[in-house]
Amino acid sequence: MIKALHSTAKIKGLKIPKVGMLFILLLCITCQALGQRKLPLEYQVKAAFLFNFTKFITWPTTAFKSVDAPFVIGIIGDDPFGPYLDELVKDEKVEAHPIIVKRYTDVNDVTGCHLLFVNSAPAIQKQIISNTATLSTLTVSDAIGFAQHGGNISFFKQDNKVRLEINIAAAKSARLDISSKLLNIAKLHNN
Repeated sequence: MIKALHSTAKIKGLKIPKVGMLFILLLCITCQALGQRKLPLEYQVKAAFLFNFTKFITWPTTAFKSVDAPFVIGIIGDDPFGPYLDELVKDEKVEAHPIIVKRYTDVNDVTGCHLLFVNSAPAIQKQIISNTATLSTLTVSDAIGFAQHGGNISFFKQDNKVRLEINIAAAKSARLDISSKLLNIAKLHNN
């Protein structure tokens, strides 16, 4: 067996030890498996929450440029949802507003966004909270303490389940009306 692993194979004129061939084969299988990896269940649940927030939160009519302007779900920072969120909201509407997903790399580009998932460094989180405090933008993150520091909603895990923290004062400042059904399932902050 050891002798077999130390022998060589030829591929297009290259001599490759069989150990190397085994490594290449394993690398190819691993890369293929990673490429086909599904979105972790946690982020599927969080994407579903983002979509369902549109059913339990009311944005003021002034948040839209027109009666049929799109409802924008934005993501700033690394996108943990991949195409899953896009597929989830495809052909969906908030009242007459078709839902679209936008990805932002610069905090200054975040305009006209109704629901923003913040997945960036703490300094960027602070800037986003400051920039959107009086806009009708629902800010959501899974960063620890996001709602306590002025964000609207934080995801956190408890008993292996995704839970919510809602900052009521921040939501009121943003002129967002949150349904009591959503408030009843969340941990609430009023600062």
